[in-house]
Amino acid sequence: MNIYCQTIFRLLDQIVGDAGFPLTQREQAAYIAASFASHHNSYRLMAQVSALFNGGKLLHASHRNIGIEGNLEVPVCRHGTIIQAIANDYHVTPTVPDFEGHPIELASILDPAIESRLTGEKVFELHQILVSMERMANEELARYTRQYGYHYIFRAGLNQYYMTKAVAEKVNFLRQDARGHGHQVRAQRLCYQAMEYSPNLSDAEKNIVVCALNCVPEDAHRFWNWLTANRAFYCAMKACISLLDKLQ
Repeated sequence: MNIYCQTIFRLLDQIVGDAGFPLTQREQAAYIAASFASHHNSYRLMAQVSALFNGGKLLHASHRNIGIEGNLEVPVCRHGTIIQAIANDYHVTPTVPDFEGHPIELASILDPAIESRLTGEKVFELHQILVSMERMANEELARYTRQYGYHYIFRAGLNQYYMTKAVAEKVNFLRQDARGHGHQVRAQRLCYQAMEYSPNLSDAEKNIVVCALNCVPEDAHRFWNWLTANRAFYCAMKACISLLDKLQ
């Protein structure tokens, strides 16, 4: 553990032991310290502490408070066979946290190769947005759970969606050219928005986007291929929600 992490842990210990801090803040400080044992990432640690001092929410409730057998009337139980068929079609492979409904932690599925493309402050900024989007992901998962009941496909799908959204904002897949960094960022944002609007873009549609942006085709397709590969569970989740809404 480096000297910066040691300093942060001393600060967290002081917060946990100081009755002058609100109880929720002390609990979140204890959670940050405890969670480091599972991720060992100093940038995530710093991002969490930054969020703590800026009023962010870090300690999210478990989403599976009631087992499937506890409430058989919720939509995911009534239509469980169909949901499982969709999960199989998309080759969804749930993890233990997916089954148990743990709070979403986006860094848990972040490819180390993605993080290794960044250095210093850029890594910290990536983890800042990951921590920020975890709150949105958990809030959305809580809404789906209230509406449909808990199913692992919701957690797996939202995990992928918000992780890829964060990476797309902070990691550049397009090579920079004479038009500068700003153009590169805008071009990637538009490539992202195109697939966000139409997840099943055809090759012809992709070529139209590439021509309009005048970017390197190989770069754009590499970004789209990465996005597609890392959003399969999200697409499965959207298919399930669409079906559940029709069956309501």
